[in-house]
Amino acid sequence: MGKLMSMTGVGRAQFKGDRFRITALIRSVNGKGLEISVRTPRELAVYDKEIRSLVKGAVHRGSVQVSVDVEFVKVKPAVRIEDLAEVVDEIVASTKRLGLSISDDLTLQLAFKFYNPLVAEEDLVQSEEFKSRLFETLKAALRDFLKSREQEGENLKRDIENSLNRLEELLKQVELKKDELTQRLVERLKEKAKKLLGEGFEKNPLLVQEIKLLLERSDVNEEVERLKSHIALFREELEKGSPVGKKLEFVAQEMLREVNTMGNKLPDLFPLNVEMKAEVDKIRQQVANVE
Repeated sequence: MGKLMSMTGVGRAQFKGDRFRITALIRSVNGKGLEISVRTPRELAVYDKEIRSLVKGAVHRGSVQVSVDVEFVKVKPAVRIEDLAEVVDEIVASTKRLGLSISDDLTLQLAFKFYNPLVAEEDLVQSEEFKSRLFETLKAALRDFLKSREQEGENLKRDIENSLNRLEELLKQVELKKDELTQRLVERLKEKAKKLLGEGFEKNPLLVQEIKLLLERSDVNEEVERLKSHIALFREELEKGSPVGKKLEFVAQEMLREVNTMGNKLPDLFPLNVEMKAEVDKIRQQVANVE
């Protein structure tokens, strides 16, 4: 038995480190197919394709929006003597080429001025550490997102099963009443014929033929059996779990077709037919949210 997933859901996750903080938000609404939009800072554009691939591997249907925010923490690390010495050497070499001579104090002041131990944000974003933390956070948000979809899917399944149960109850009532209702149509036809034809109307060949046609037109046995079959198929597909939304939509449409045909063939099914339509409409509305 598979899990039924809703197309709507939301998931969040956050990473807080010494040098950067990452916040990931994934949310979705209904959609005919799968649409993924990714909103990230400009520096993260390099990861766009991988982010889409991550989501696509877990989601089959819906309009999904992925948002990532990054906050860089400006923490100046300790001075590395080796790096500072390189800057001093560059300053000394440059002054010699220019034929200048400056004191050691001034050289050191310039070295500290030009020495920048901070890692550029662009370089940090492309580091293995950042990428690892980014996708850890995205995966955590995705898990939260899928859990949200699953919980909503359970609610949808419960509501759908309630409507299916009620529809089956109504269908049983149709089976019990259909012959009686058909006979009622025949009796009304006979009453009309009696008024028009008088005594001996029952032997009139036109009436006999009309009754035969009426019985054929009002026979809903095929629709009843087909609706039973559709309900059974619907339950079977429902238990398979997502992605099954599109197929359930099709089966629900066929269920509505049979209910409408019953009402057209046997008008006296009212108000049973109205209740059946209402339950099928509920099912269709719920199925529209299923992945």
